[in-house]
Amino acid sequence: NTISFIIYYLARYPDVKKKMLNEIDRTFQDDKTRPITENDIHNLKYCEAIVKEVSRIFTIVNTLQRCLDNNNEIGGYQWPAETMFRINIDAIHHNEEYWEEPNKFNPDRWMVEGFEPKKNSFIMFGGGLRVCPGRKLAMIELFCL
Repeated sequence: NTISFIIYYLARYPDVKKKMLNEIDRTFQDDKTRPITENDIHNLKYCEAIVKEVSRIFTIVNTLQRCLDNNNEIGGYQWPAETMFRINIDAIHHNEEYWEEPNKFNPDRWMVEGFEPKKNSFIMFGGGLRVCPGRKLAMIELFCL
């Protein structure tokens, strides 16, 4: 699961771990026992970058499936109703068209001012109408652990 991979990468990359701990120290200063707040979560940008990068490299749900309700044209092709599409998220997250050095663990890519992944190139919680309803809770849990 995601927590296991985060622990793995923090152990493998001590410089990343150090930057993360520095950010946590700055955010909580001398009181590390107080409850984490929404404001804290917004300030933990490097922690968020680590979570996103781990989720990009090791996608927990690596495929999405969609079934057409009606006949539809997609990509210039006609598709009949009940056609099943499988979206390989792993392939998207490791595609050089979308990611510079896609196989390299690099949380700093998320820290570049104004960086936003290209549309549909980062699918951590699915998307569209079927986006994971628990995505915010999952992120809060990842930050708290």
